[in-house]
Amino acid sequence: MGYDYTTVHVIYNVPVAVGLTAAFWPFMTRLDWARIFTMIALTATIPWDSYLVRRRAWTYPREAVTGYTLCSIPLEEVFFFVIQTYSTDMLYTILTRRLVFPAFVRPASGKSFSVGILVLAWAGAIGVKYLLDGGRYTYMGLILVWACPFLLAQWAIAGHFILALPRREIFLSVMLPTMLLWIVDTLSMRRGTWVIENGTKLGWEVWRNMDIEEAVFFLLTNVLIVFGFAAIDFTIALTDGKLAQSKSSIHGVPSYGQIFRNFVFSPQKLDPDFVALLSKAVRCLATSSQSMYMGSSMLQGFLHIDLIFLKGSLRYYFCRVADDLIDNSPDRITAEHQGEPKPSELSEPIAALPASRLRLSPLQGLLEGFRTDTKNHVAGTVAASVLDLVFHHFPHHASANRATTRRAVIAAGEQTGQGFKLVNIARDIDRDSRINRGITPTDVLDNPDSAPVERLRRRLLLKAQKLHDEAVGALASLPSMVQGPLRTTIASYMAIGAALQRGGRAPPGEKLRLPLLRRAVIAFRAMTTRS
Repeated sequence: MGYDYTTVHVIYNVPVAVGLTAAFWPFMTRLDWARIFTMIALTATIPWDSYLVRRRAWTYPREAVTGYTLCSIPLEEVFFFVIQTYSTDMLYTILTRRLVFPAFVRPASGKSFSVGILVLAWAGAIGVKYLLDGGRYTYMGLILVWACPFLLAQWAIAGHFILALPRREIFLSVMLPTMLLWIVDTLSMRRGTWVIENGTKLGWEVWRNMDIEEAVFFLLTNVLIVFGFAAIDFTIALTDGKLAQSKSSIHGVPSYGQIFRNFVFSPQKLDPDFVALLSKAVRCLATSSQSMYMGSSMLQGFLHIDLIFLKGSLRYYFCRVADDLIDNSPDRITAEHQGEPKPSELSEPIAALPASRLRLSPLQGLLEGFRTDTKNHVAGTVAASVLDLVFHHFPHHASANRATTRRAVIAAGEQTGQGFKLVNIARDIDRDSRINRGITPTDVLDNPDSAPVERLRRRLLLKAQKLHDEAVGALASLPSMVQGPLRTTIASYMAIGAALQRGGRAPPGEKLRLPLLRRAVIAFRAMTTRS
């Protein structure tokens, strides 16, 4: 009886899992936790690992393990598969949190998808041959025969979705934990914590004490984990996308059963026009407002979709395009003409509005606000529209069905939106001067670096802070599921204002943006704050 294998977990595997959890737990949703604890990897691995141990393809010295087993497998090894699945999925979730998955649901076509099928089938056939040959080919054959059928099934279900996802995120999700495990395995083999029997391995080493079979094993297990969770995300994306496409009035977050039934019994595709429009909306939001984009990425379900045009609001997409038409116009007369719906620029955002889930009055106020943006009509009505969608998705919450509470929350939201606009004006004085945008007085635009301009900027930011302080308490009246994401958006905007007050400025012609680490800290604090 020994504790060498347990020590490996304590020194390497557990700290990584704890660190990832501590860094990301505020951003985890119920669906994320359910996905991690499905135990798919464990149930698929135990029979195979048990067979390997009984065949003595690998062994564990008695002085390295405690002696407790499950199906002939040391419990330390069983725990390894649990902790590996957990850590790899946490990393995958962190790296892909910003993505709007329905935007990556594409038809199963193209050479890459077909090549993937052929490569996996070929690798599986090689595994069968190695297994039949036996001897030194045994361990590699067992790895390929075990992994390739699962990979082939995952690829057949979601290969087109995996190919559409950003390659950097998928690569890092696989390779970072794989390289860590390669290092841990090398050190463990040198200490004799586990041993691969000479008669069952090829004898090739990637480096000293790193057998080619071990390198392939850790790589394929992490590919299995990442592809498995990508396949789950694909099924969720199908449901969220179909609900967001729907013109009917739908409430709440879909259940696990609804997601499963939709995947099994409904066509595994989304309207290509919807996917293209969603992708455009996501790019628009990510480019135009980091604060809105980050806040919306913390939401779940198709509320997350409705609020971007699925993640910040299709509605916000409409607002962003229309607002840019006016803000970027050379003069007021042109602005009034450009404020009229132009088929080439506004028809798509208008078509994408989740009209069945919105009241008409905020939208009318929004359009009226485009006549003049000097009173911050637009910013306030955008906030009211976002809250409308929240009320629609949570119709039984007190903030939605109590008229007094609802009015107070909407009023606070409009006030917060006006504060956002003041921060934007203070931030963009230099950019306004370069494009002669009409929000700021012309004498200011003529000399954006003068002392009077700095005093104006300071007054704008103080007013924005005052509006924020008066309104932020109303967040406590909203459903807990949306408080954190909205608080993240608000805190990000106010952090920009604070940076401006400290003298922070963007390069000429650009917007002031917060560094990624600073935004992450703001989001963490916002998501962990309890009203």
